[in-house]
Amino acid sequence: MRRSTVSRMALSRPCSQIKQTVLALPARYRIARAALLGVATISILAIPAAAQINLYDSEDVAIDVGLDAATAAFAQSNPWFGEPEANIGVDTNSWAEFAIEPQLYLTLKNVLGGEVSAGISGVATKTYGESADGFAAGIDDPGKATLEKLYVGWKTDLGGDDFFEIVGGDFDYEIGTGFLIKDGGRDGGDRGGFYLGARSASRSSGLVRLQKGELLLEGFWLGNNPGRGGIKAHVGGVNAEYDVSERASIGATYIEVAHFDDPVTANTAEELKTYDVRAAVNVTDRFTLSGEYALQDGASFYEGNGWYLQGDYALEDLRFEPTLTYRYAVVTGDDPTTPQNEEFVPLAYGFTDYGQWYQGEITGNWIFGNSNQKTHMIKGSATLTDSVSVTASWLNFTLDEPGQIGVSDEAFGDEIDVFLDWQATDRLFLSAVAAVMIPGDGAEQFTGGDKTWSHIMFYASVAF
Repeated sequence: MRRSTVSRMALSRPCSQIKQTVLALPARYRIARAALLGVATISILAIPAAAQINLYDSEDVAIDVGLDAATAAFAQSNPWFGEPEANIGVDTNSWAEFAIEPQLYLTLKNVLGGEVSAGISGVATKTYGESADGFAAGIDDPGKATLEKLYVGWKTDLGGDDFFEIVGGDFDYEIGTGFLIKDGGRDGGDRGGFYLGARSASRSSGLVRLQKGELLLEGFWLGNNPGRGGIKAHVGGVNAEYDVSERASIGATYIEVAHFDDPVTANTAEELKTYDVRAAVNVTDRFTLSGEYALQDGASFYEGNGWYLQGDYALEDLRFEPTLTYRYAVVTGDDPTTPQNEEFVPLAYGFTDYGQWYQGEITGNWIFGNSNQKTHMIKGSATLTDSVSVTASWLNFTLDEPGQIGVSDEAFGDEIDVFLDWQATDRLFLSAVAAVMIPGDGAEQFTGGDKTWSHIMFYASVAF
């Protein structure tokens, strides 16, 4: 899971905001990726701001400040299945990351019948040692400070839970489970902090949102924050969500890649279209069924698709109230023998729960982006106390198109992850993670290694 500096239990705030991720692709897997990298790094995460501190509040004006900080320390054995230098150009066994984001928020009340909200923040990140992603190979202890959020929005109450909202600038936004749109400014490389993913703001973006009864309608224009050497791009689209009943909801999204600064990339990636539908149903009080299907085409070139079907069963009558989850997910790969590109372009996916959508703590963070995979996931979670929870998962990975990465065997491997989370205080969140990835024949062909990759991570964040 790529983390943000905001705890998963953070408090919400008026007006949307935005967050980033980068595909964790090794150097040898960057096959014809130049045309897609701008799309893949468009950042769209709707993690709410953390618990701010109010400095001033009156009938007309409110001023709040916030500070999010996080650190993670990693230790790995046999990274890249024993062949890290052959795959990412450096040896990697242990490293640490740090991130901090100070924030300032201003709210002007009673403006044109609504409320104006504005925010500004900056992010500083640092990595000590060689990270397993390999994007900072050759850079000693990379780190950088950059402007992050800078947005203004207006929101008016339409009665009940209904509202109308407009936001412009650099802000956070997500759709559904984050399968397509959630995470977006670029971390890693010379900026450091690849895993923490502290940069979240989409650049030069806009959002219009209307909530009316059970229907939510949104229109968006989202730009990326690609970092040094990256290509600036924009996508536009619309999103609709409808609560059919207390037990069922549906959604639909259309996204089109609208603009690339690079003319060569523009010829191949502009006009890529994504059509997405999703639904969730509480079949019983304990059993929830959900799924999503996304079809991609356009530019007379793309023919990809991605989908998943998931069931969650809550054993509420047992001690610790465990929940069991099974999910099967398919994100297509490219068949190199055809003129079309059948690879599913993962756009700006992000973290909303363990395994969504960094599939596997090792595989999802360090090896693959959310593409060219068929995965089975079985996950169990339990609440040990009011502040401590544990999650364990098993994932089986099969390559959809082995030829895309130059291998002949589709069996990539099996991963086991265990997460222990502790919300120590309202502001302090701690986590420990252990994971192992056992390579299949496809992984051995791909990396040249055959050893079991093991991983331990300790994480801490504070939010003010």
